[in-house]
Amino acid sequence: MNMPPHHYPHEDPEPDVFDLLATRTALIVTANLLRMPTEHREPLELATHAGVLEMWEKAVPELRRMLLLQAAWEARGRFTGEADDDAARYAGYFSDAAAAAAAGGMTERADFVHLAAPPFLTAQSLAFDRDESAVSLVATLLLARHIPGRWT
Repeated sequence: MNMPPHHYPHEDPEPDVFDLLATRTALIVTANLLRMPTEHREPLELATHAGVLEMWEKAVPELRRMLLLQAAWEARGRFTGEADDDAARYAGYFSDAAAAAAAGGMTERADFVHLAAPPFLTAQSLAFDRDESAVSLVATLLLARHIPGRWT
């Protein structure tokens, strides 16, 4: 079967580009605020106050999954926080999974984000669970806060 590079048979249609850019920008801004020593709010409190939680909840599940896995790839191996709640446990799992994928030879973020491997399936389940939208958002923010440099 001849497929162009980085095309995966199960791949969902791309989310709306504006929604992707707007949601991703909101996540980056929020994560950068969380890095500031003067910011004492918890990730969910800041995200709720800034309207990011509402934006996240309105985003299509595929977009939430994609952004969660992108953040995990960029922060791979760098999330070492205490897993004291579900969001931190997910962040640790996805960070470790991305680090293991990179150690196993994966070099492209798109592969980690789109291949139907256990991290993809876990992120898919979390992203589609509307009752867990705050958990998936906080996990994404915890990861994004640990991305060195810029999230590209």
